[in-house]
Amino acid sequence: MDYFYSNSTLSTKFDVECKDNRAGLLFWAVLEALTAILGLPANVIVLWILLRKQTALSSSEVFIINLTVMDALFCLNAPVDLYNYYFLKNTIVYTVTDMMCNLNLIGAPLFLCCICVERYMAVVHPVTYLGFKSLTYRAVCSAVAWAITIAFSISLGLATYEMCAYVVSGYSCAIFIVMIFCSISILRVLRKSTPGKDEIHPMMKKAFQMVFTILMIVLISFFPAVGMVPFEPYFNETTFKCYIMPVCYSFFTPSSCIQPLLYLAHAGALSCG
Repeated sequence: MDYFYSNSTLSTKFDVECKDNRAGLLFWAVLEALTAILGLPANVIVLWILLRKQTALSSSEVFIINLTVMDALFCLNAPVDLYNYYFLKNTIVYTVTDMMCNLNLIGAPLFLCCICVERYMAVVHPVTYLGFKSLTYRAVCSAVAWAITIAFSISLGLATYEMCAYVVSGYSCAIFIVMIFCSISILRVLRKSTPGKDEIHPMMKKAFQMVFTILMIVLISFFPAVGMVPFEPYFNETTFKCYIMPVCYSFFTPSSCIQPLLYLAHAGALSCG
């Protein structure tokens, strides 16, 4: 919820404007609370599984660990964010929780994109991929991704919410375009690799399923916020700020529990039998 409250002046202004129109914020708060309740244990279990593996981590799992840490931090931040907004109303806590939210807002799609690019390289450019298969390269990529995430998070914390909306929209579109490119490229290789055959190589099929799943997560989580920007002139200011923006931005939050739950389901850790 902190995307609206990066400073006390904006917080006060928003509270005045939406004093009698809090349905959008309530929807966001409920979704954030549910994400924290479901996402925190799921992310902890994913980390437990990956860090206790007897075999070496795969390239994708290095990025998944970073993504899971980021999602877990967001889930830990959510109750603090909600308590501060409704009860404490401390400006310093606003600033800290705002940065934590921005870390997930910028970092989560970035690491999801890294996974897609890594699968793209493995399928489309396997020879080149083998030359960069060392986990050292993944560690360097992860460090760069964290540096970019932290830099963007600080910048968003200092920017106006209008600027944040446009930056996040452009950033999300760029990430989405890269993922679409990876999906289409992998699909083209799959179609060419088995002419006249019904079977597809299991590893290639798994790569496409992974990229496609990530693409759907990003589409569901980020498209509402990206898609709302061009329609701002068609709504009055109160409707847009108090209803449209909170509801659209609230779709960012579920990705922090969807991704770990999908991983656990794929790993068979959610089996009830």
